[in-house]
Amino acid sequence: MATEYNHIAELTKRYINNTNRCIFLTGKAGTGKTTLLREITANTHKNTIVAAPTGIAAINAGGVTLHSLFQLPYGTFIPDNNIRFSNETSTQINTPKSLLSKIKLHQVKRNMLKELELLIIDEVSMLRSDLLDAIDAILRSVRRQRDIAFGGVQVLFIGDLLQLPPVVKEDEWRYLSNYYNGYYFFHSLALKQQAPIVIQLEKIYRQSDAQFVNLLNNLRDNKFTKADVDLLNKCYQPDFDHLSDKGNVFLTTHNYKADDINRRALGELPGKSFVFKAQISGDFNEFTYPIEEKLVLKKGAQVMFVKNDYSGEQRYFNGKIGTVNTLKDDFIEVTFQDGSPSAIVETYSWENKRFSLNAETGEIEEKVIGTFTHYPIKLAWAITVHKSQGLTFDKAVIDVSQAFAPGQIYVALSRLTSLEGLTLTAALPTQGLACDQQVTEFTSHVQPADTLTNELEKATIQYVSEMAMDAFDFAWLNSGLAFHVDSYDKDEKRSGKQQYNQWAEDLLQEFLPLRKVGDQFKLQIRKIVFENKTGMLEHLYKRVGDAKTYFEPQLMALSKKVKEHAEDLKGTKGLKKYLKELDEVDRLFTRQLQHIFKAEILLKSAIEKKEVNKESLKDMPLFESTQSRTKRSSTKQSKETKTPKISTKEITYTLYKDGKTIKEISEERGLTESTIETHLAHYVQIGDIDVFDLVSDKVVKKIVKYCKENDMPLLNEIKHAMGSKVTYGDIKLVLAHLSQ
Repeated sequence: MATEYNHIAELTKRYINNTNRCIFLTGKAGTGKTTLLREITANTHKNTIVAAPTGIAAINAGGVTLHSLFQLPYGTFIPDNNIRFSNETSTQINTPKSLLSKIKLHQVKRNMLKELELLIIDEVSMLRSDLLDAIDAILRSVRRQRDIAFGGVQVLFIGDLLQLPPVVKEDEWRYLSNYYNGYYFFHSLALKQQAPIVIQLEKIYRQSDAQFVNLLNNLRDNKFTKADVDLLNKCYQPDFDHLSDKGNVFLTTHNYKADDINRRALGELPGKSFVFKAQISGDFNEFTYPIEEKLVLKKGAQVMFVKNDYSGEQRYFNGKIGTVNTLKDDFIEVTFQDGSPSAIVETYSWENKRFSLNAETGEIEEKVIGTFTHYPIKLAWAITVHKSQGLTFDKAVIDVSQAFAPGQIYVALSRLTSLEGLTLTAALPTQGLACDQQVTEFTSHVQPADTLTNELEKATIQYVSEMAMDAFDFAWLNSGLAFHVDSYDKDEKRSGKQQYNQWAEDLLQEFLPLRKVGDQFKLQIRKIVFENKTGMLEHLYKRVGDAKTYFEPQLMALSKKVKEHAEDLKGTKGLKKYLKELDEVDRLFTRQLQHIFKAEILLKSAIEKKEVNKESLKDMPLFESTQSRTKRSSTKQSKETKTPKISTKEITYTLYKDGKTIKEISEERGLTESTIETHLAHYVQIGDIDVFDLVSDKVVKKIVKYCKENDMPLLNEIKHAMGSKVTYGDIKLVLAHLSQ
């Protein structure tokens, strides 16, 4: 039961925290994959980003879309720079060379991807093989590790491949079929280089009926028998009136059917209609709204909850069906047929997140850039099989007469808790129920728990050894210092910092012997690992401790030198930017020390056979100093805000938030409209203003389409193509939107 889940879940978390192996975490419907995802993100010590193939999946997983994270262009990715194109193709083709030339990753995002340790991709059933290879190409390039899959990033794939498959058009498959055996993520070339271990959550919490569980397993595993078909067809009731039987939800494969049933059923109810609208703040794209923006209800309407009761009182859960009993302008009460107490529905806020690198701590952090607040219910006389994923029903009427993908019937049936609540609108055929053979073959490679346990120690040793070598690889620090030296490229009369060029040169020269010793120590580590003698980890732990004793005071001395130089120059006119650059240089030393301390902690945990998590890092000496540094920075900022100097952009933004138009702001401030548009474009780019509030939907789509088709052309090119009805200001704002 729960013990079985806990064993596999704990094993998965240990593979995440103590190894660098890529993992495919799967499981039948209702086995707790989402629960485990949340546990991992809450506790892992690794710099982590959560992403998903679609906007709605990303919102539900608490992450971002893969396209926005990697700035992926739309179209098909072909892993071949020498491909010959057909003139008849209607799809955009991207090659490794064109992909890397197109992506516009600013330095902050590049640094974030360099520090990324764990990428979690949820709802992986929808992820195409070519898209995964495009991500692989970007990570290898950005992280400068071209020979390692995903540039050395650990990837956790989560999903059930019996859910919705990837979408591949016939025209796209003409090209892809020359390189791939299939379009699922596991067909990618990157995973041929580094095959993921497959971990499966076994215990099903949704169904307890052994006969029904066995039937679903047979359907899933392509072992469906005539007896299984006959058992299901006992639920066939051609004349069943699902609208008169409260608590039933009608599951269909097409949106238009579900919408039509809900619209007709609501219209037949007597009484007044109440309209509730979502409250949307910040950046929240309409295509990722988790439910409809406008909810129309009447007393007696059948509704379904789309979230669990976050109050902890368990009054309702995701998928629970009820009936609207009381309605007011700001009040909704729902009753249930199962005898449970009625529930007053409270609004819920979905968050749109963005990930960024905290320069102070070196950690990847989440930032909420938009919220969608609404009542977490929807009309539920009918919903699509697609939208039923993750939901649980006691009773359902299922219409899969137009099922268009392998596994859709499985998805629909597996929403139910038992056969007792099932009604079929049409008898199931004896043929055509088989699931995709490629999926069945791949998921059959699940590693048993005993095998995973035995292999864990070996994978842990490999991981901590690599982390030890990385800790004493001073290449990043070296290139950062060299870049700083190269930045002294102005005439002394034009740049105040130029007079300190020799100081920077001296700092680099003082550091270089450390890199040489670091390279020699890496060779020692490699030799210790290669020989793999008894007590190898203990020996490595001691050597890393000795090396830390050697390097720590010297790195701290160089850091102190930077701090003292900055302190001496504080208050000097014209050096504000230079002081920020010195702070960045100091962070290079902090990062290197963090890696050394973390390597020591990982080795100690491996010896003691303990799992490393976020809590473990609090033992890291530099953890406290890093946190206090961040607090000092925050305190300094808070002091500065007592007498803030408001920038001209902020003044414009404040007037815009007060409801003034661009023209009105221009007249009030005595600035040109073009200048005002430039100010507002900044806030569009950082996500504080929605571009659709400033530019019409039609114009935005027109400019976006042209930019994607012409590889981000220059401003004048776009203006020439758009004609006189589109202004330079429109283009400037849309380009800011595209560079988010």
